[in-house]
Order: sequence, then structure tokens, then C-alpha cells
Amino acid sequence: MGRHQVPQGDRLCGGTSEPLPLHTLAIRGTGPTMNWMEERLSRLQRWEGYQHSVESREGVQSKLDANENWHLPRAEIREALSTSAEHLDPRSYPDLADTNLAKEVSAQIGVPSDSVIPCAGADQAIDLICQAFLGPGDNAVIVSPTFSMYRLRAIIAGAECACVQMLPDLGLPVAEILRRGGPGGVAFICSPNNPTGNQFNRADVEQVLDSFQGLVVLDEAYVEFASYSLSRRVRQRRNLAVLRTFSKAYGMAGLRLGYIVANEEWAPEFLAKVQYPFPVSGVAAAMAIAMLKDRSRIEQWVGKVRNERVWLTRRLRAIPGIVVVDSEANFLMASLPVDSGEAHKRLLAAGVSTRKLGDVLDFPNCLRITVGTRRMNKQLLEGLRGIVAK
Repeated sequence: MGRHQVPQGDRLCGGTSEPLPLHTLAIRGTGPTMNWMEERLSRLQRWEGYQHSVESREGVQSKLDANENWHLPRAEIREALSTSAEHLDPRSYPDLADTNLAKEVSAQIGVPSDSVIPCAGADQAIDLICQAFLGPGDNAVIVSPTFSMYRLRAIIAGAECACVQMLPDLGLPVAEILRRGGPGGVAFICSPNNPTGNQFNRADVEQVLDSFQGLVVLDEAYVEFASYSLSRRVRQRRNLAVLRTFSKAYGMAGLRLGYIVANEEWAPEFLAKVQYPFPVSGVAAAMAIAMLKDRSRIEQWVGKVRNERVWLTRRLRAIPGIVVVDSEANFLMASLPVDSGEAHKRLLAAGVSTRKLGDVLDFPNCLRITVGTRRMNKQLLEGLRGIVAK
């Protein structure tokens, strides 16, 4: 039997039982040892939280653990941020009814502006979708191993999570997704996938869209670095919601801005009834608009990441025993010939932070590594060569 455990940092199906969400708990009355609040706090303590990669950034010179885009010049980003904030009054709430951001996104990706739902990052988008479309008795079908937030938020919504393992060749398990989905529910597909980096075959994703009876959530957080996007398919597919973000290609991770792309039939109502009144900061929206208008500059930065991805992949594979999965994201998953926990610790001591994954499918001792700048990548390679050699 192969290695099928999900990495500790991104667990999806770990454990033998799942704690129930708060709103499904029966009130058992009050007593000397257990009252209503104590019962709910007890359940709350049993929930899993998101596991961050490292507790401290002290001494880290090359931060390669969170898939951020370090290829954007810091001076240019600061200038864009300053210019974006210049005409804003922070005393005033941002106006979500202002359609400028939606219009710029619309022009960029080729969908109607009414299909764009701004969010405070893709994480909030996941949470809102779980709140609106999942409840007790519903199924959340999750292709794993993948980003842990799908499962964590689906559990809080009260859903039953069916984690479907991707195929040995990292392909999309179409038949199993359809079987586990049943008459409805929500299917979560991350493509390019985190943490493996591969983008699923387009025809396979389309087949799921054709046959799945519920909502398909396609997370395209890394799509700018990949071969194709299905964002425009929302015009024909009522059962498709695409997640996009400004955290990766646009270098705006610290400003927390993303959006959902969905069919015009329900996107405006979702925005009006499910989204918060003021979810996106005025500064983040203004900066995103400025970045979207300068498309050539974004394409230049994305091109640098792609080129560096090729360079880093080749040099990692040149280290004896290291296996690197072909990636269409801004990170790589590398399987090491040594213990990944020890490698992670030693790299951190040398000033390089990576994401420790452990065993992923049939790939042992994995690290997830952001494609950093040439300086960062050279520091990583130097550290790994020393670790593997010993």
C-alpha cells in the first residue's frame, strides 16, 4: 500500500471522527458540571485550525513557505500602494456598490461584471460558499491532498466531508468525485493544486462540470502561472464558481483581496445577501484596479516566475535523490531522500523557510517550496545540497 496520508500541515481526512459544528449540537440542559456554553466551548476546542508553517520568522532570509510572489520589485509595489491610497479617506467605509473593481476584473478575464463577487481573499470566498451552499446532511467532496480550508470551513457549516484521493499520476478522479457527490453538494477542486502544483486535465474538469449534480468550486488561485483558466465557463455553467486571488501573481497577499466568478443568475444575489457589507478595504480595491490596468507589467512578473520555476526545477532534480513534481504554479513540491522534517528544520536554521508536508501520496518526505528570486533559490539549493550530502 502506498503512502496516502495527508501532510500534517494540510490535513483533510485525518482522525477517526469529526467534531460536530456548533449549530448541530443539541442543548442537553444545564447542570453542575456542564452547561450550554461549556458544551459548545468543549466542541470548539476539538475543531482543527489552520496550521501555519513556522511559528517565528526570526532569522529567515528566504521566505519560501507561503507561495508569495517575491519577483515583484518592492519599490514598485510600495509606489503603487502609496498612489492607490492617496485619494482615499480612511474615515469613510468602502463602497462595495462601486463597480470599478468588478469592471476591471471583467475586462481582464472576459466575464460580465455582474459575475464578479469581491472578497477579502480567497479564504473568505471559501467560507461564504460553505455558508451559503452547505449545511447538515450536505456533502463536500474534496479532491485531496489539497488546501485544508475547504474541509475546515465545510465542517463548520455542518457538511459531511468526502475526501477523494487524486489518481497515482496526479490526475483528477472524475468517477469517484461523481460517485461521492450523490444528488448534490459542493465539489472543491484546486487547479493548479496546492500542494502538488499540477493543473488537472481540462477535459476531466469539464466532465465533472457536465455531470456533477451540485456546485463545483474551482480554485484558480495560481492560474496566472498555468496553461488554462475556466473562469469564462461561468457564463454557460450555473453550477460553477471560480475562486481567484490577488495574493499570488499580483503580489498583494498582505492586502487580502480575491473574488468569486459565478453565473450572472445568482452572483448578484450572493453579493447582496451572503457577502458582508464592507468586506474589502478601499486601499486593496484601489491598488488592484491599478494593477489590473497595467497588464503588461503583471505579465512580465509572471513570466519571471515561470522562467525561474524552470531554472529551480532543473537544479533541484540535479541533486541526487530529489524528485520534483512538474508544476504550473509558483511553487514546487519536492520529494527528498532524507527526512523532510529534519530538512525543514535545518533549512530554517540556515535562514530558509519551506512548507513541511511529509509523505504525499507515493512521494515520501516532501517539502513545498515557493519559487523565489534567484538569490533565494541559490540559498535554498546550497542548504539542500549540504543536507542531502550528509
